[in-house]
Amino acid sequence: MNFKRIQWIFLVTFLAFDIVVGCELLLQNRFTIANGSQNKQETVLKEMRADSISYGTLSKSQQNAYYISGSRSGDAGRLEQEMAKLHNQTARFSDSQLTSEFDSPVKINPDHPEWRLDKLVKRSRNVPLGSDYQYNAHLSDKSTVVYTQMVKHRPVLSGDGQLRFHVNNNQQVIGYTQTYLENAATLQQRSTTISQQHAIIWLYRHNQIPNNSQIRWTMLGYTKLLTTNNHNRAVYVPTWTVQIKTAGTYERLNVNAFNSTIMKSSPDTVNMDSIK
Repeated sequence: MNFKRIQWIFLVTFLAFDIVVGCELLLQNRFTIANGSQNKQETVLKEMRADSISYGTLSKSQQNAYYISGSRSGDAGRLEQEMAKLHNQTARFSDSQLTSEFDSPVKINPDHPEWRLDKLVKRSRNVPLGSDYQYNAHLSDKSTVVYTQMVKHRPVLSGDGQLRFHVNNNQQVIGYTQTYLENAATLQQRSTTISQQHAIIWLYRHNQIPNNSQIRWTMLGYTKLLTTNNHNRAVYVPTWTVQIKTAGTYERLNVNAFNSTIMKSSPDTVNMDSIK
């Protein structure tokens, strides 16, 4: 075997060894970073327990969603047009909201109002565009049963796309109010959201969750991010909405599921062209 061939054998062996060691170090570093992040999150969760903050299982999985644009159905919009199909009720449309009162109250099961109302919602003579809504137990209570409009498989959590049934003391639905988000369209490609656990930890670290409180539920849906000057259209962002109970009072907090921003209640107005 000549000297040059021996050199090549040593060079190839060295490179192979270097690649193997490099890959092992890279994988080890990635594991260390990921493990360190997980350890930090676990530490925060322990701090929350020490502060008497109770919560259920928090998912670490990230989901996918979009920025959405749409407009609240107004005069001569789809919602008002569908009113012509309604029967056995008195309905009126004003300020982008339909208000209706049934001629005869509808009896419901207070524990499972959806058993009766799901059937009612699907009939266009009872509720306009009802097939676009789903029952939302988290937003409902004894006096109001809420159905949220579904856009890209997620609920509209702001007031622009909700169906709210009004319940009297006899567990009867006497009527409803309804808003509708029409012409909903995606603005950008689908993006990854933060996890449910990330949203809760973020709120805690920013002093939004007080001691001795309970996180009752957490839900991912669309809320209004900002309004535009383009035919009353608005932009909606995937949002983790969290309900917290403290000393008998309830509060809802919103976290932008794309960038973790804690969202204020009233959106700003911007030029639509600036976000395209």
